[in-house]
Amino acid sequence: FFKQKTAYDIASCLVGSEMCIRDRLSLPGHVHSKLIQNYKERSDDRKTKADELDVDGTSRLENMEEVGIESQPSREGRRDAHGVIKHVTATLLEVRPGLGSTPRLTELTATAVERLVFGELYEDVYEEIAEGSASIDEALMKKMYEFEMEHRATRESDSDEQKGVKRGGYPISQDDISIGALEALLSLPEARTPADKLDLCVRFLEEISRHFDNARNRSKAMSADYLLKMVCEHIIVSKVPRLNAELAFLEEFARDEQLLRGREGYSLVTLQASVHFLNASKDFNSDVFQKEGGGEEKD
Repeated sequence: FFKQKTAYDIASCLVGSEMCIRDRLSLPGHVHSKLIQNYKERSDDRKTKADELDVDGTSRLENMEEVGIESQPSREGRRDAHGVIKHVTATLLEVRPGLGSTPRLTELTATAVERLVFGELYEDVYEEIAEGSASIDEALMKKMYEFEMEHRATRESDSDEQKGVKRGGYPISQDDISIGALEALLSLPEARTPADKLDLCVRFLEEISRHFDNARNRSKAMSADYLLKMVCEHIIVSKVPRLNAELAFLEEFARDEQLLRGREGYSLVTLQASVHFLNASKDFNSDVFQKEGGGEEKD
């Protein structure tokens, strides 16, 4: 009963806070609408300046490269988004101090504010992040497709009986792939808040763990190395577009309170480590599947 009452109270507070922010006549609603308007004006101004540079800025960029100056992606949109979230949250807590009575309520209030803010600003903020991660995401996608094409050619070669030599098939077995994990990973680009993206990261690892536990002949606990390999396999199969940008968004906007809860922080770090490993790898065959041809893997 008390758990249900607490959940009801929390839900009521959050619904009330969202209604308060949406009400432009309230102080939080006024602050929210004005800051969103200012953000969009500044964003339009940045885009106008970028368009002007596209006309005659090529030579300027070439001169920067000649003298060894690297062009850095803009962070102004992210800084502005942080400011909007911070000031709207602070105003809401000032007007409704009960929402800050416990750390849990404060966190949920911040999540509610983020949901409303990113409902209007997500695309602009995400595109800024994606622009900075474009080259590494393109390189990762290229490596994954080349890896598949290489093994497709190998399978075609193996089917030629005149060769008389079996060189091995595709190293990723369907039995090792969890459909639930793939669905969670492929849903990342659709989520628009840090909380929703973190929930998908948690579900992704939980589905992999559940799939491992349900597999046959699994009598031992999953090792860290084997978990890394399974995560890499799912990343290669799913080919989530701009996965580096997805993780960069979480690294930028996920709050410490969210990451310190345990599952969320562990899931994000595991995904980051796996993606970093694939980014750095020059040969998936030797780096990820190095034990495939050399005997059974050890747990």
